[in-house]
Amino acid sequence: MRKDSRLLKNYHVRNVSNVAIVTKVIFVGMTCFGAMGIHVPDRVHVSPLGYEFDRVLKPAIDYKADRVYLLEHEEPNSEKPEYHETLKEDLQDAGITVHSVQCDIFDLYTVLGEIAQIITTHAKDEVYVNLSTGSKISAIGGMIACMVTRESANVTPYYVRAEGYAPDEEVEEGTPVSFGMAAITELPAYPIQGPSKEEIVILQFISEEQPITKKQLIRQARQVVGRFKQNVEDKGIQVDSDPYMGEYRLLDTHILDPLQKRECVKITEVGRSKEIVITDEGQNTLKAFEYLLNDD
Repeated sequence: MRKDSRLLKNYHVRNVSNVAIVTKVIFVGMTCFGAMGIHVPDRVHVSPLGYEFDRVLKPAIDYKADRVYLLEHEEPNSEKPEYHETLKEDLQDAGITVHSVQCDIFDLYTVLGEIAQIITTHAKDEVYVNLSTGSKISAIGGMIACMVTRESANVTPYYVRAEGYAPDEEVEEGTPVSFGMAAITELPAYPIQGPSKEEIVILQFISEEQPITKKQLIRQARQVVGRFKQNVEDKGIQVDSDPYMGEYRLLDTHILDPLQKRECVKITEVGRSKEIVITDEGQNTLKAFEYLLNDD
């Protein structure tokens, strides 16, 4: 018995020591991770907020969202359903950080731009875009935002199927349109090519300074567009000096031709010069992709 007790004592001592060592290793490892700045991704949900409650709340809670962005329509709070505030409170009670974004959820380009901006801001996180909670326009804008950011961010669009729908008379009295969550379907977001940051930089300049000549545009491009800036440095060109033929080709090939194909700019001959102005389509494109200017 004495021998067995000694063995048992040694067994406990060894295991307690091992636990202490393992605990120390884990603690040191976690400290090192923190010092190294290793990023632990958040689960970020984006939901245009129309007349839904459960289809916003339930997926965020069930899929353990860390933060939720609610795209709320620009209107006085008095005109918004009372359950919007209840929804925010319920999300916060579940430990979820809530961000309210005021925008026109019935404007395609505004929604596209706002959601793309959120996705880009959280490029290192896991972003989930709810396409079932706002207007049809916001659903389209949300899907396009997922597609144009797909190659640079971890983003997943999804649709929530409701368990049922409230009668029209109840909706008119302030009840959410649907109730419950029957299922969630993840949707494929095939990447599509949007305009480049360089195109948006130049488009913004045209919008602010139009009408503008190619000569003026090249001088601006020398300051803000990468390939033009590099060209200036390589050839020792003065920013304000007259452009040369190669720069006109650069401008046409990499900036103006793509913008013209998208019908974002209009170029007309005025005497010996060509004047450039932005079109309505260009203004919409600028609205949708202006977030690229913040992507440093």
